[in-house]
Amino acid sequence: MYLKLSEIEKIILCTLACIQISSTQQPRCSAFAMKFFGSLQEERSKPLWEVEKESVGSAMHSCFLRCESDQQCVGVEICTIRPDLSRCRGCCEWYVVDKDGGLPRNATDGCNYFEMRQDSLESRGTKFSANSKLSAVASSTFMNSLGDTFPVSNVLDGINGNDCDRSNVFGSGKEENPWLEITWSGAITIWRIIIYNRVDCCGDRLVNVNVTYSIKGAVEICGFYPGLLSREGDVIMFFCPPEARASSVKLQIQSKSGQVDYLMLCEVEIYRKK
Repeated sequence: MYLKLSEIEKIILCTLACIQISSTQQPRCSAFAMKFFGSLQEERSKPLWEVEKESVGSAMHSCFLRCESDQQCVGVEICTIRPDLSRCRGCCEWYVVDKDGGLPRNATDGCNYFEMRQDSLESRGTKFSANSKLSAVASSTFMNSLGDTFPVSNVLDGINGNDCDRSNVFGSGKEENPWLEITWSGAITIWRIIIYNRVDCCGDRLVNVNVTYSIKGAVEICGFYPGLLSREGDVIMFFCPPEARASSVKLQIQSKSGQVDYLMLCEVEIYRKK
């Protein structure tokens, strides 16, 4: 069981960590901002790594430095397990942002999550999805009883969030292992991939999604999203490995044996590493 800290103690911890981490005039933890009190919800995030230390201060010291040097890391969760044991985890291979803009969390335990400041994150990469040379293809296209279709080009139309209605959605047919692939000319080093789930309905259909990138026929995995608690309006962030150099990205549902699925999305954004 985790030990609970008072609100004042939690705020002091960040200040102390800044002092501990660096003796220079620019404390290393200036790259972080307190985001919330509580731990990451494991069904909605997949930590990158985990470290255990003898104190909160040493855990923060170790993990803040590691997170700053890790392209995939966007934040650190610190938990006091007992007086002589603390745990930190780097966030994340993937995580989900709720439609209200909040990170998924369990707020009742003795953990604290420190997120990288927005300016620090923006220094890592830039959006590539707006490039006019991007194109998308899919395994199939859904057509309803009225003859309306949901073309794969909708994942690149720049419309997401609450602005994404039925006319802006991509939907595959109901089939085994449906997929969509985004390609472009040349090659880039991918920093992150963002998937916007449907807002109007059917959010729970986004499950068992394998996200890969490829170049010259070589395919590598960026991440796998089980989607155990998928819901309308979710934004799923994938952070690819530093060596993720590619000319295409593919999203594919890994259907269970004998099962068929729909792949339905509002938008896909790709960010290249600076």
